[in-house]
Amino acid sequence: MDKSTAPLTSRTITQMGLFLALIIVSGMFALPIPGLGVPVVLQNMVIMLAGGLLGKKVGLLTNGLFLLLAFAGLPLLAGGRGGAAVFLSPSSGFLLGYLVCVPVISSLSGWLGTQHFWQLFIVYVIGGALCINFFGSFSLAYYSHLSWANGLKMAAAFVPLDMVKAALAAWLQLRLQGILHFETK
Repeated sequence: MDKSTAPLTSRTITQMGLFLALIIVSGMFALPIPGLGVPVVLQNMVIMLAGGLLGKKVGLLTNGLFLLLAFAGLPLLAGGRGGAAVFLSPSSGFLLGYLVCVPVISSLSGWLGTQHFWQLFIVYVIGGALCINFFGSFSLAYYSHLSWANGLKMAAAFVPLDMVKAALAAWLQLRLQGILHFETK
């Protein structure tokens, strides 16, 4: 049986549940940014780690389930937000970036490798911080009634802190990938 069509094992489902719980708990820590309508969160770091540790298929399923539950109205997003209205707000592009970053991180990990901190740091900066903020720039621009260039400048405000999160994610992955033996598919 092909790995991409193999049924999910109990180990994989447990890992998905663990990451779903971590994503939800990390949403409790949010720092509102006046004027932007989008808080600084730890959730995106855990979302990035799901792509790095769970891989493309399982990471995408986990992040997709998280977003589906938030869309259904559960208050899982930063600051206890949830519901369809959040997906029509300045945060919507960032939420789309949560999905897109997983295959980007997984692909970059395969290409660059995951043995060294700097490899993972580059993966998380490009596939995580820059990718999520790139998609977030569109919704920031749209809901602020500004040009996309201005939305990009607004999203760039998140990049320095997201670089710190990328470094922390790289460090965590180095420590966890050998211990927990994640099956990246």
